Amino acid sequence: MMICLSLFRCVGAFVVAAADTRLAKDASVKSRRGSSFVHPSLRRNLAIIRPSSSLFDTRGGGSDDNSYISAESSSNKQLESLLDKAQQHLREKDADQAFVTLAQAYGIDPTSTTIAALFESCLSLKVELAEELYSTWKNDAGNAPSEGELTNLFQDRMGLSSLFIDKEKYDEAGIQLRKAIEEAQHWLTYTLQLSDTPSTPPAQLDLTNTQFAHWQPSIDRAQYLLYRTNAACCQWETYFQDGRQLSHSLSHNLSPSGHVQRILHPFDALKFPCISLELASKIAQSYAARALESHRLVDAEESNVKQHRPRRPTVTVNRKEMPKQQQKIRIAYISPDFTSRHPLAFLMQHVFRYHDKSQFSVNIYSLSSKVDDGPEVQAIQESCDQFTYLSPEMSPMELYQRMVQDELDIIVDLCGYAGTSIIAEIMASRCLLQQVNDNISSAGGNRADGSTRCLPIHVSYMGFPGSIGSSQIWDYSIFDQVVIPPGDEYGIRKYYNEALVYMPHCYFVNSHKTVLGAEGDGTILANEEERIQLRSKYGIHPTAFVYCCHSRPDKIDPSTFRSWIRALSVARSEYFAKHSDERDLSSLESGAPILWLLRSGKEMEQNLRQLVRREFGETMEDALLFADVAERNEHLRRLGCADVFLDTPAYNAHTLGCDALYIGLPMISLLSSEIQPTSICDEQSTIATDKLASRVGASLLRAAEIEDFVYPTMSEYEDAMVKCVINNEWFKSIRERLRSSVRVSPLFDTERWVQNLEASFIKMKSINEGEDNEFPDIVVSDH
Repeated sequence: MMICLSLFRCVGAFVVAAADTRLAKDASVKSRRGSSFVHPSLRRNLAIIRPSSSLFDTRGGGSDDNSYISAESSSNKQLESLLDKAQQHLREKDADQAFVTLAQAYGIDPTSTTIAALFESCLSLKVELAEELYSTWKNDAGNAPSEGELTNLFQDRMGLSSLFIDKEKYDEAGIQLRKAIEEAQHWLTYTLQLSDTPSTPPAQLDLTNTQFAHWQPSIDRAQYLLYRTNAACCQWETYFQDGRQLSHSLSHNLSPSGHVQRILHPFDALKFPCISLELASKIAQSYAARALESHRLVDAEESNVKQHRPRRPTVTVNRKEMPKQQQKIRIAYISPDFTSRHPLAFLMQHVFRYHDKSQFSVNIYSLSSKVDDGPEVQAIQESCDQFTYLSPEMSPMELYQRMVQDELDIIVDLCGYAGTSIIAEIMASRCLLQQVNDNISSAGGNRADGSTRCLPIHVSYMGFPGSIGSSQIWDYSIFDQVVIPPGDEYGIRKYYNEALVYMPHCYFVNSHKTVLGAEGDGTILANEEERIQLRSKYGIHPTAFVYCCHSRPDKIDPSTFRSWIRALSVARSEYFAKHSDERDLSSLESGAPILWLLRSGKEMEQNLRQLVRREFGETMEDALLFADVAERNEHLRRLGCADVFLDTPAYNAHTLGCDALYIGLPMISLLSSEIQPTSICDEQSTIATDKLASRVGASLLRAAEIEDFVYPTMSEYEDAMVKCVINNEWFKSIRERLRSSVRVSPLFDTERWVQNLEASFIKMKSINEGEDNEFPDIVVSDH
């Protein structure tokens, strides 16, 4: 756990930086943890929390190491003194003074676990003392707390919930978030004289055109975090109710510019079933507008999705028929995730080597805060013409000008909204630079970037699985005809402002074939004996049929989980009926089909077990098995213990789907035949597979040439789960077909994928040099 991040966000105020949080693609492998909150009190007291400059200046001006050691010893003594004072303030229940003292201590040692624990105690005490005032008011309306007192309590609950989340105490975090919402709604309802007593507020509290309209973003943000926190631990008691509230708030509370409030992160908008495709697209547009606003530019596009926009023209290119270039096309790839810790580097480490170096030059720009010498990064460095670490001290415009100096033709953004906001701001710099160049050119001067070339084409790829939200900033996004059907017969294409490249197979590239190799290379299980041994390690019976989902728990929704358990229950009944004459009941029960999930804290496991016991009976609880997060190699090896991978319909497996298919593990995925771009906010509704992230599984399976496991309804999905167990010959034939063909399928033919990408690049460049004012969609063919 990153203690410094925890403390920096723990302290109470509702200033949020979750839009800049790096969200892991799959939790089945260990990854970094991003920050969510920034403590306003710390921001207001920078002089208090920043370490004294004298502590860092002692080695300058010819000082030797002894002076540094002396300063370090002095700071340790100062820290001990501050911690003693803070503990004394807490014993005296002086929470405010304890907080100030802890802020000073934090400035000396931001990584201290002791400080983290004391901050939790401090915030808990602040909340406890404020609750006494609040409960008095509920019993006596005449003693209503002031808005300032309510604000402090609200902020402290938010900070406390952040600390609980970092410790995976999701239930406790949820309690704090829900109380923060309810207390604010009670107070606002009473103050606005919507009720005579501090009673339960109306379901939808509309603060528009009231003196308390400034409260709406804070309440909406808390509502979002409550939904997100409960999803992380599969706490689904109020899942649909909270989803309806969140969807309503985002749909009705727009910013002054008409955009959706930047409360919910675009990645979560793709993941949450309660958020419709239309609303998710608007959220992406609002973040694009923010990037433009950072340069004091106005979003020239409408804030609402262009539902009546004329369709872009479409051009088709064939990789086998592309002309040779007189000059090399200069491509740039930019990302903060060229690190050995991130799935992007793992997936793309051998992609760049396949670029035709006689036709293309490849520049890689890394925004990673640290130099990384991991094998993935080394492979990337060795396969490009130039690898550059960009300085984090430079402004977005300076970073963009630095890249443009290399006379680039195309810049591929591999991050989008998945990382820090600076990537979008860098890409938005083109708009400002173009504006400056136009003004200078009209005055007869030289361009600001010192170049005579067209500014680069901007392409979004890989980092963000949805519309990037602006054709001003990005010209193209790269997808395929499964994730976004062409012709818009399903009404999906209209939600993408940018032009699209349709790759001929799956858009999602990987390096599995060259990195993982084949059986016997160490990662993929070599034989049945090795598989049985590894099953034993994880407590799996040698012959048990294993349904597996090692995706992040917050990708699982309650409707899908109930479908899984229903199918599992039928499969187990069929198994027991088939083996009813066996006498060894212990062996019989341990050999029954099971569901193997990824654990995300004790609360997640407890919640799922409780749901199964309550709705399906205690015996079904024995069918659940949980695995901890593992390092990548162990994660890949243990997937070989499973029989079928279950895709999560709302947000499909991406990297994990490639992992499963490459080792020969069939994956069952949903792709609804009837697309209705609406949010899913009740138990009777099924998941709408209109968002791009909900269609990737089908794309992977099609490219792996095993479309048999793509089903149009959850009912058929459940039937397929059962059929895998009761029709062994059918399942065996599919598994053998997958294992014999998958590594020669288009999904894992990285060289072919790169050649198709190059065909689109050649076409983009020729279009950019022409007279067309608008980029057409590009359909790539490789027949």
